Amino acid sequence: MPHTLQYRPVLIDALISNERIASYARVFRPSNDVELIGAYLWNVHVCSALYPLVSSVEIALRNAIDQALVADMGAFWWSASKLKYRSYKADAPPPRAVQAVHENFVKATRKTINEMRGRHHVRGRITPRHADVLAKAEFSTWGYLLDAEFMGRGLIWPKHLSAVFRGPWPVRRAGATLAQAHDLVATVREFRNRLFHHEPAWKRYGVRTEADALLHLHEKLDVVEKLLGLIHPENLRLLQVYGLLLAARRSCTVEEIRRFQHLAQVHRVESMDVLAGLVARCHARNETLAARLRHSPSAPFLISLP
Repeated sequence: MPHTLQYRPVLIDALISNERIASYARVFRPSNDVELIGAYLWNVHVCSALYPLVSSVEIALRNAIDQALVADMGAFWWSASKLKYRSYKADAPPPRAVQAVHENFVKATRKTINEMRGRHHVRGRITPRHADVLAKAEFSTWGYLLDAEFMGRGLIWPKHLSAVFRGPWPVRRAGATLAQAHDLVATVREFRNRLFHHEPAWKRYGVRTEADALLHLHEKLDVVEKLLGLIHPENLRLLQVYGLLLAARRSCTVEEIRRFQHLAQVHRVESMDVLAGLVARCHARNETLAARLRHSPSAPFLISLP
């Protein structure tokens, strides 16, 4: 049972740290350590539910850009001799976005070579494969490639924009669509970094209450869905069919916070009709419910969507 755990001084004070968990106390206002740790573990649950969505964005965007550019410029389209930009001057350094793309592919190439030498014991000259370098390029690479520096006659945009973003465009003009895509990727990238570095997914300036935290999470989910649909509608259909979008939305609710805080109602299942009613409620409301069989000493079980 949750009340048998050593929250202090072991779990909170030593293993998690009061500094890390202080923001949970301020925003979620728990009445005891069980509820405080519940809010903390709920965030872990949210991050795990959001991970496949954010990963899908990164993979879909990377592959969409790569496939479009490979078809036109060859496998190593990111080389400086191929990837032109708008403000090029022979005697001037490239702008930040262009330099960042170059640096990211240099790092990805080095990582590939080092892995081949260290992990696979390859000796001599190594020529990295296109797929290996691509897989090691940082997420920021794709955001930098959507910079306006690559927009113009003879450049990659708008020439390949419709091949990369095959969903409904938010506006008709290519320049405006590129700018919106750039902003969406920047938002997802910032959110991704918070998730992947074990920070509170709900945290940002201005979040002061539980309701603020949940609103923030749903705003981020809206951005993820919008970007996935812009790349290709089938991205969204895949996550919908397999229930990952529903699972992410379900995790970002008051009911899920209460469940992790051990404050959720435990429904007593006394008949098949009661069980069927609870299952129907789960489907109708996208909820996870705690239940217990009548006269059963076993722990409660969960009823949830697949």
